Amino acid sequence: MWWGTAQFTVSTSEFQALIENHLTGNPRPDGPLSKAEWQEPPESDFETDLEVIQKKIANQQIQKAVPVVFARSSQTVTSADRARMILNLLAAPETLYVFGFWQNGQGILGATPEVLFDYDRGLLQTMALAGTCPKSDKAERESLLLDEKEMQEHHFVVEDLSKRLSQWGQVQSHGPTILELPTLYHLKTDFQVMCKSKPDFRELVMQLHPTPALGVAPRAAGYKWMQELPGQEGRRGFGGPMAFLGAEEALCLVAIRNLQWDQNESMIGSGCGVVAASEFSREWRELFQKRLSVRKILGLKV
Repeated sequence: MWWGTAQFTVSTSEFQALIENHLTGNPRPDGPLSKAEWQEPPESDFETDLEVIQKKIANQQIQKAVPVVFARSSQTVTSADRARMILNLLAAPETLYVFGFWQNGQGILGATPEVLFDYDRGLLQTMALAGTCPKSDKAERESLLLDEKEMQEHHFVVEDLSKRLSQWGQVQSHGPTILELPTLYHLKTDFQVMCKSKPDFRELVMQLHPTPALGVAPRAAGYKWMQELPGQEGRRGFGGPMAFLGAEEALCLVAIRNLQWDQNESMIGSGCGVVAASEFSREWRELFQKRLSVRKILGLKV
């Protein structure tokens, strides 16, 4: 794996050495964020979101929507915090893509399992990643592949991507399979398209983002109404496309499983797909486990 900016590129080992040198010279190598307390999102907000979304589903206005809730801390991110979190992220499993961007006292840093698209020498690849089971729930739940609610949620994303991708060539898919992450299981279907011609990368972003794994199904229902729900107005960069574009190749990630910060606070978001069969208690546990996975991989207090 290689890490780069517009100015230079370094290997993972070189990058790790730079971070370790920085921490060695810092009088507080762990940074204050590592011990920060987190204010969890109010359950009442999510209860309202769930009620509104399921009412729209019952009225056949939509099939699915993805609300996001945030845990917050008044402690912002110092350079030592950022360095320590990056060092922890360098040990992330290969199933996760590390990403980050920061400037002028604000930024985002995380490790996402979701790729919006990967293009190289004519081959366009992407995935449907929807349907989740926390590992802590495994003993109490059947396999994701047998879970009707999770499979329906996954199907909406597969159906949407199959239609969207067909404009660039013949679509091949494989799945669903179960993707294992450190604390979660996800349903995953892989897609491949041998493109008839090189696509415009920015157009790819506009056409694919956001999939129903992050937004609303069907897309024609729009997303602006979601901003009026409690807790949904301040997503900032959560779930946004994080793209690395070259002349003949491109990688675009979906920025989930991350920490965001500015000069006033830090926040960790998590989203879940709400369908007709969704239950509050199960979705609430899933949201918490997703945020917990972020704190664990960043080395923050759990």
